[in-house]
Amino acid sequence: MLRLFPSVAIALAGLLMLGCRSGRSVLTVSELPNYDTRSPDHILFLNFRITGKPGGNERVELASANVGNGKMKDLHRPVHFPTHIKAIPLYNTSTVEREMLFEHPLYHSAEVSDPSGHMRREEIRANEGTLFIRMPMYPGLNRLELFSVTPESGSVKIYTLSFN
Repeated sequence: MLRLFPSVAIALAGLLMLGCRSGRSVLTVSELPNYDTRSPDHILFLNFRITGKPGGNERVELASANVGNGKMKDLHRPVHFPTHIKAIPLYNTSTVEREMLFEHPLYHSAEVSDPSGHMRREEIRANEGTLFIRMPMYPGLNRLELFSVTPESGSVKIYTLSFN
């Protein structure tokens, strides 16, 4: 019995580590709907389905992707909650990598009205959510990395989307 214990412990540790690996997929942008080779500027619209719990225990999958022509205005909603999603586009050229912050779809705060009519912030938890990312597609875009950021776990990579 005691000889079997180390083998079982190693096998369980391996299974646990396998479950902690971040998700990964590959997207060929030229095959997306509405992709126009004649347009110099493109905007990517990415929908991700996220399940699990914030802090690195999320399961992320790319639900849909689309592309549009044109330049994007630099409009981002500020994130006022310590738990959020950080997206970092990475390039194989010298393009500046700017991180984008989004409310975490599984754990965020919202303003709600109490019975007396006063507004207050309340924490919202969900088992499943959708993350919508709209981003410019500059030349040399190699991949997009998503990180779950929580005060307890810090920044944990949960997904990598590679581009062809």
